[in-house]
Amino acid sequence: MTAIEYRRLEPVTVYAASGVAPGGEGVPAVIDRILPPLHGALEAAGVEYREPGTFWYEPLDGGDLRVWVSWIAGDEPVEGDGWQVVELPAAERSAVTTYRGEMSGIGEAWGAFMQAVVADGGEFDGPCREVYLQADGPQSTWVTELQQPVA
Repeated sequence: MTAIEYRRLEPVTVYAASGVAPGGEGVPAVIDRILPPLHGALEAAGVEYREPGTFWYEPLDGGDLRVWVSWIAGDEPVEGDGWQVVELPAAERSAVTTYRGEMSGIGEAWGAFMQAVVADGGEFDGPCREVYLQADGPQSTWVTELQQPVA
């Protein structure tokens, strides 16, 4: 993880799909279940979308977790079968750090990041996001930005 910086997140329009991780467990399996059909639907429809991929997580009642996966929509977003058009809102202040490496270590990175944000006096103010800046090739080379809106 890199040092934490605090900055504004700009709004972004994405093509997204979601699933639920019961009890907040099994997030990778949920991603594996929803990501390929989203990609396939976008490709089949021929809509313009681009990197980076953005994932975000919303707590649900009962301890479940809604897991969203997305790509940035092109200049003229359209609704379609297999995805939703979602406007991720701006966040005036967000804690941001960069994680490099295997996805098997991202949970530990999130834990350390969240603890550091709380130690800085941050109060979480919305769903956290992962932005996959580099996600080609072996996971050991991946670069993921962790973002947490804070009050």
